[in-house]
Amino acid sequence: MSVRTPDIPGTMIKVAAAATAMMITVALICAGCAADSHKHEKEHIMSSQSGKWSPELSAVEEAALFQIADDTLKWCVKKDSGDFSFDKYDLTEKLKIERATFVTLKINGMLRGCIGSLVPVAPLYKSVHDNAVNAALHDPRFPPVSSSNEVSQLEVHISVLSPITPIKSLDEFRIGEHGIILTKGYHRAVYLPEVAVEQHWSREETLSSLSVKAGLAPDAWKSGASFEVFSSVSIESEQ
Repeated sequence: MSVRTPDIPGTMIKVAAAATAMMITVALICAGCAADSHKHEKEHIMSSQSGKWSPELSAVEEAALFQIADDTLKWCVKKDSGDFSFDKYDLTEKLKIERATFVTLKINGMLRGCIGSLVPVAPLYKSVHDNAVNAALHDPRFPPVSSSNEVSQLEVHISVLSPITPIKSLDEFRIGEHGIILTKGYHRAVYLPEVAVEQHWSREETLSSLSVKAGLAPDAWKSGASFEVFSSVSIESEQ
C-alpha cells in the first residue's frame, strides 16, 4: 500500500515556485530526522536513526541508495531517456531486502514532494527509485518536477522504515523515536517520527492532530482506536 505523507493541519508555509514569482501555501509534513547521526565524508551523506532500529546498511550502501535517488530525479526530467538502469550500482544483499521507504523532496527547506509506503512492496533499492519518481512526478499537491534546473535545487531525504508494530498502550509511543499510525473504523492516518518533534507537540497534541488528519474529531483517539508504531533511518546529503 503506497501512501503520501500526511499534511500537518494548521501549519502552513509559503513556497516560492521555481519558474514563477508566485507564492503558494502548502502543508509542512516531512523533514530531517533525529539523533545518532554519522557522516560519510567521501560521499557527503548523513544518516540519522529515530530509534534503536536500523537496516544495518554500510556507508557505501547508504551512498548507493542516495545515488539511486539522485540519478532517478535526473532521469525523470530527461526526454526519451528509456528505462532506468540499475546496472552501474553495486546492489548488495541488504539493498535487495524488501523495505518500506519514503522519499521527501525540498527546495530551500520547503516541501516539494513526499511519497512513500508504510509496508514493504519492493526491494530497498527499487523502493527508493519508485518513491523518488512518485515524489517528483506524482505528488498531487504539486506540479511535476520538470527541469534539470529544478532537480539541481532539490534537497533529497530518504526514510527507511522499520517493520510496523501494534501497541496495546499509548504509553509505548515515544515522541521522536516512533512514527505512529491511527486506525479507527475506516479512518486511518500516519505521522513519521520527526513530525511531532518538528512541531514541538506533546503526545496528546500529536494524537489530536492525527485524529483530525484521519477525518475524526480531535479527541477521537481516546476510545475505539488502534495504534501501530515504527522507527526510521533517514539518509540525506550533508548540507
